[in-house]
Amino acid sequence: MPSRSPSPVISDAPAAPVVAAPERYTLLVVDDEEGPRHSLRMVFRNEFLVHAVESGEQAIQYARTHPVHIAILDIRMAGTSGIDVLRALKEVDPKIEVLMLTAYETIETARQALRLGACDYLSKPFDLPTIREAATRALHLRKISESLAATSQRLQDLSSRLGDSSLREEMARTTTEIYAGVLHDISNPLTVISGYVEVLEARLKTATALHGADFEEVRDNVNTISKQVSTCTAIASRYLRFIHRRHAPGEQLPVNQILADLQTLLKVHPAARRSRLAVKPLEPDGAAAVDATDLIQILLNLSINAFQSSPREQTVWITADRIEAPISLPPATPTLNEAAVGHDTFAARPPLLAISVIDQGAGISAENLPRIFEPYFTTKAQHGTGLGLAIVARLVRTHHGLIHVKTRAGEGTRITVYFPLKA
Repeated sequence: MPSRSPSPVISDAPAAPVVAAPERYTLLVVDDEEGPRHSLRMVFRNEFLVHAVESGEQAIQYARTHPVHIAILDIRMAGTSGIDVLRALKEVDPKIEVLMLTAYETIETARQALRLGACDYLSKPFDLPTIREAATRALHLRKISESLAATSQRLQDLSSRLGDSSLREEMARTTTEIYAGVLHDISNPLTVISGYVEVLEARLKTATALHGADFEEVRDNVNTISKQVSTCTAIASRYLRFIHRRHAPGEQLPVNQILADLQTLLKVHPAARRSRLAVKPLEPDGAAAVDATDLIQILLNLSINAFQSSPREQTVWITADRIEAPISLPPATPTLNEAAVGHDTFAARPPLLAISVIDQGAGISAENLPRIFEPYFTTKAQHGTGLGLAIVARLVRTHHGLIHVKTRAGEGTRITVYFPLKA
């Protein structure tokens, strides 16, 4: 959230327009009742520049002439309804995040609001923790939209600087790999988003209203979708760093939180629907010296490969272990049953994190084992891209890790990644 500055003067329309300072986000409150308008002004006066109006017409006019980042709309108002205001605000600026409020909650209005792009749907009377949480989530989504727009602008700026012939030649050699990598990495969170959207659609089709546990389940699903949108943004940022030949470390999270997120994501992934996932957490928990987005992308790629290793139902294990003593490095040259990547960059000093992904598939043949980390090499003729393990290898090297593959025909494969643990 932008840094705080002194609270602005706030008034209902038709008072003078509020001019948002660059470091503050603007919250537009639209309600034809004075009580909710006053309450929301008081609740958010320290976090946002708040502008409150009593009609949909005033809200639309304000948005056309002033920047609006988040809006809280009452659905039922005299004149223009909240649904119509939502539609008009999205036409003015699709990045405006909208929270809907109503005292007459029905599943049809919820469905319509979400379909038009509302990010949340709350009932009156609202409680402070709930509406603060909803506004925080809306601000997070707004920042994601701005980040994506900034990323797009940076790509355009980069393209405009390609006048130098040597830079054009270098970019020509790497463009295919960059775009293929982006598409492959983003396909995983997009698949998760699609799965949760299907769950939400199924829930909304059968329910007549959202209350209690059902409402919380829908809220949790929306939160998961928001996390995956953040993952897509982080992936785009990662490849921008790659284009600029630099690596800035991202957020590092506890290993068990990442494993829990991984379990949540794989619940709705098509590759995991026929099989089971078993996870052994890290004891005691800790954080690895690796970007959390990169680590979850590594584990997603390895897990999906494991689930696709056999057409039969199987159990895929993911185990996390803390290693306090020096390890014996695997052979640098592939053997019949082992291969490794990262000897030249591996920071082998303990303590180390070892995460293994173990399947019960057909194993990897001695012929294919030396090639599994090559870009575009795949044995999945119908749905493989040959990029998953290549991306895993690059990310592991970036974070000074090591990959160790052990496989046996007809028995399965164990892939272990090692990373330094934060002290």
